[in-house]
Amino acid sequence: MPREQRWIILAMDGRHVTMGRDVAPTEEEVAQAASALAAAGHAGWLARLDGDYWARRAQPVLTPVRSLAGATDANWPSAAAAFEIMRRAATAPRNRAMASAA
Repeated sequence: MPREQRWIILAMDGRHVTMGRDVAPTEEEVAQAASALAAAGHAGWLARLDGDYWARRAQPVLTPVRSLAGATDANWPSAAAAFEIMRRAATAPRNRAMASAA
């Protein structure tokens, strides 16, 4: 089975949103996301997520593609760690049933 691939916008605090699956977002979409981050006073990254977000045992691989709205390489490790904490909380057994019902 091929691995899932998606592009996300990852904020420094770990919050994230999917921008596209299997196809990278356009430059215009990335620019709009960067503007929205900056307007909210946040910085972040366009990142690629390889693997199943909802898998609890196999952690997906998160790769930074481009920094947005003033994010720096020095901030990436803490943002990636915050992302994983949020992902694990979302995939905890009590939340998994709610996600499949949506």
